[in-house]
Amino acid sequence: MHHRTLVFTFVASCVASVSLQAQIEAPEYAARRAALGQLAGDAAILVLGAGEPLHDVETFAPSAQLRYLTGWKQPYGALLIVREGGKQREVLFVAERSPAQEVWTGMRPSLAAASTLTGLATRNIGEMTAAIDSVLATKLPIRIVGEFGGQTGPAGEAVPSERALMASLRARRPDVPVTDGNDLVLQLRRRKSPAEIALIRTAIHLTVLAHEEAMRMAAPGWNEFEVQALVEYIFRRGGAERPSFTSIVGSGDNATTLHYWQNDRAMNDGELVVMDIGASYAGYAADVTRTLPIGGRFSTEQRAIYDLVRRAQLGAELATRVGAKTMTASVIARDSLAAGLARLGLIDSATARYDCDAKATTQCRQVGLFYMHALGHGIGLDVHDPDISDTTDWQSGSVVTIEPGIYVRRNLAEVLPDTPQNRALLARIGPAVARYAGIGVRIEDDYLLTDAGLEWLSKLPRESAEVEAAMRKPRANAPRPRDAALVERYPRGMP
Repeated sequence: MHHRTLVFTFVASCVASVSLQAQIEAPEYAARRAALGQLAGDAAILVLGAGEPLHDVETFAPSAQLRYLTGWKQPYGALLIVREGGKQREVLFVAERSPAQEVWTGMRPSLAAASTLTGLATRNIGEMTAAIDSVLATKLPIRIVGEFGGQTGPAGEAVPSERALMASLRARRPDVPVTDGNDLVLQLRRRKSPAEIALIRTAIHLTVLAHEEAMRMAAPGWNEFEVQALVEYIFRRGGAERPSFTSIVGSGDNATTLHYWQNDRAMNDGELVVMDIGASYAGYAADVTRTLPIGGRFSTEQRAIYDLVRRAQLGAELATRVGAKTMTASVIARDSLAAGLARLGLIDSATARYDCDAKATTQCRQVGLFYMHALGHGIGLDVHDPDISDTTDWQSGSVVTIEPGIYVRRNLAEVLPDTPQNRALLARIGPAVARYAGIGVRIEDDYLLTDAGLEWLSKLPRESAEVEAAMRKPRANAPRPRDAALVERYPRGMP
């Protein structure tokens, strides 16, 4: 069987188990708007959507804030909520149809269709300025939500950003309070509804399928972009709108770059590949990372780093529960990684420090040389949705990631500021750095916090032995790497 047919059959059979796309119904959107109005009190709230990209070859992505409140995912939308005396009025501004423009960008809903889709009163986006003027006249505080800048309007005009609009309104009416209202919406978005959780589960399910297929198929000689193409095919085949972020497929030394995006290198036997990927399904994101040994077996050094990262993830999982401080899990994971790095000789001790600046005025923990990012983040309509604060408690209904990692870069000497203390540190840890150089490991999973406990949503092999076993599964009719002559002639792929 040809590989393309094999993958098509595999994905079709797995996707068949995915329920039809869950819907967020109009009453839920209305309840969100009502809750936002209660948070804002007597005020006007203007939620700005996204316009067309500046260049028509660029991809349009709906505004997450406007989509959350209305379900609207077309360009040129804006929601105005006016709450006064406990009563709330709402209107959605959308672009009138333009058959001439639709030749280029496709048909759009009419004002009447937009009203039917959202359940809101609708008006032409061109009337929004007059509506804002009428609100200014009431002297109600105005909250501005969302970004609507760096893009073009329906007639090709430049569209102001949220900040520019706020500055303009303040200049025109200094007696009217004009403030950023994004935090009010983000407060609501932290707790996911059952309908949202169903959509996130589907996004995660498709991401798990893509990881499973990559585990079966990735082999020496494959290019990173071939793995990316396989992963994103599975996303789209399963009904995902797009990847929820730029797919990361980093092999060899690329595994030590956190946000590597080129995905343009042949993978070799004995190396690791970090696959940080996520599907966006009906606007909702997944974010799952696995680190695989190309060739199917971890080396002694790779396994030592991998198992250390997995222990840190487990410790963080045990500390993640409703009501606990988010900082607690972060501290546990960092301390676990620090202790492990000290055992491997990569740092002096779990609490050891180094000079963070060339003048040696600031000291930082040595663990930060190899683990330099946060433990996790929320996921939802944005892949970071909204960011978790170290000062908050875990909430029931939140969907979050836990993703510790270790990255041993070959150029550590260039990263460290040149001070006497740091030169001495490099001399001490140099042999260990040389032994583990080029090893990058990140393990990331998605979880739902509930009053009953933490639910692991992205169920994939993650213990080192489990990963090796998954990669040993039969690869019937698995594709071979590209022809060696073509690789030599076209190292970056066919022209």
